Amino acid sequence: MASYHFDCASGIAGDMFLGACLDLGMPLEVLAEAVAGLGLAGVGVESRKASRGGFAGTRFRVLLDGRPLEGPDPEEGGGHGHPGAEEHVHVHAHGHHHEHGHQNAQEHAHRHAHEHAQREARRHDGDPAGDHDPRGQRDLAQIRTLLARSGLQPPVRERALRLFSRLGEAEAKAHGMPVERVHFHEVGAVDSIVDLVGAAAAVEHLAPERLTCGMVNLGSGRVRTDHGELPVPAPATAELLQGVPVYGGRAGDGELTTPTGAVLLAELVDAFVELPPLVLEAAGYGLGRRQLPMQPNALRLLRGQRLGLQAGAGAAAAGGAGAPEVAVVECEVDDLAGEGFGYLMERLLAAGALDVYFTPLVMKKSRPGTLVTMLCRRAQLEELAGILLLESGSLGCRYHLAARFEAERDSVDAETAFGRVRIKRGRLGGRVVAAAPEYEDCRRLALAAGVPWREVYRAALAASIASAASAASAASAASAAVTPMPAPPHSTS
Repeated sequence: MASYHFDCASGIAGDMFLGACLDLGMPLEVLAEAVAGLGLAGVGVESRKASRGGFAGTRFRVLLDGRPLEGPDPEEGGGHGHPGAEEHVHVHAHGHHHEHGHQNAQEHAHRHAHEHAQREARRHDGDPAGDHDPRGQRDLAQIRTLLARSGLQPPVRERALRLFSRLGEAEAKAHGMPVERVHFHEVGAVDSIVDLVGAAAAVEHLAPERLTCGMVNLGSGRVRTDHGELPVPAPATAELLQGVPVYGGRAGDGELTTPTGAVLLAELVDAFVELPPLVLEAAGYGLGRRQLPMQPNALRLLRGQRLGLQAGAGAAAAGGAGAPEVAVVECEVDDLAGEGFGYLMERLLAAGALDVYFTPLVMKKSRPGTLVTMLCRRAQLEELAGILLLESGSLGCRYHLAARFEAERDSVDAETAFGRVRIKRGRLGGRVVAAAPEYEDCRRLALAAGVPWREVYRAALAASIASAASAASAASAASAAVTPMPAPPHSTS
């Protein structure tokens, strides 16, 4: 399992994320299969090699009747033709591949007529999307129906539903209305539905051990919406990225991080930190549609192995060179307001600290004070120590390096009456030693249901325990089923 890191120096959108995944080697068939599962007539996907600002990467687009829904890219001119030097492949929902430029007009007309007939047939058969303009809007209930009737694999369908639900909640809060009344101005359109469902399929295919992200460039200027022109970031983007380190772009950049891109970050990213220590394996570049004046319009996705994960249990137990290592940083503070400690903790954790905690103590002249302790990786020691000194006002801090045992970590989903909650688990030697419901999931569901947070937390924990007990019982039964019967005693008669 690899870890992945988002470099959002030019923001992020759904098509850029999928382009980056394809650039890292993910087969286009992963996305084509997801599109086919949606049953959207005449809709296909394509990828092609292109460049932005002098950097080569992969451009992903959604097709309707063989043509890009967004229209041609700037370098393509007014038509649908593509520069001959660029690799260009598109895949329709029925799964056939076409090399662009190798079809004559008669073949193109035949394909177009076939897709039109296919679309009309699906409308006649009750396709939930058939009566909608592909560029139009759908509400959350319609999207749920579309997903429920789809042929998507359950993990892909469930992740896609989480993405749509989270975006719907952000839109509802931004516009002050119930989520049931939200019509997705961006996500209701087919291209954005494909982006989010494709992202769910891509994550299932890549199976990342961990997803991290650095600071996110939101862009600049204003963006046109159904509510008129609004300043960047759009309201839903701002709602989704609360607590995320962001910055604005240069004049003329426009909107760089879209609501679709923002919900991918909010839902998929495990930690917002600068590039963590990795044994780097590859980099993929997902290209946006426009050329930016001062930088490449590309999302970079880095893939690698986390340091320390290759060490065996013996090396870790012995505290050898391969054991995971952390820096323990400490300083005493006696002149910081209480609110400042909360802000200090938020800054350190957002920047990548593994843990931060406070201990009350008595300092010289019997002054009450606080011992601030931070754990971090060695590679981030200097950066995080600088934040600690800057925000605490302390004149210095001390540190030492320590080896530590680390449990393997994963997460599973637990079904509750309020919705799905991720359960974080720690394992040692294949045995679960700790399990805790994800705070943000419990918070989101508690707010949606209007119940106390602890009620959702307890329900998730109970569901997790019941699921674990059921799995253990099934494993025990399976083991008993294959246990050989004892041999009969040997007779001497």
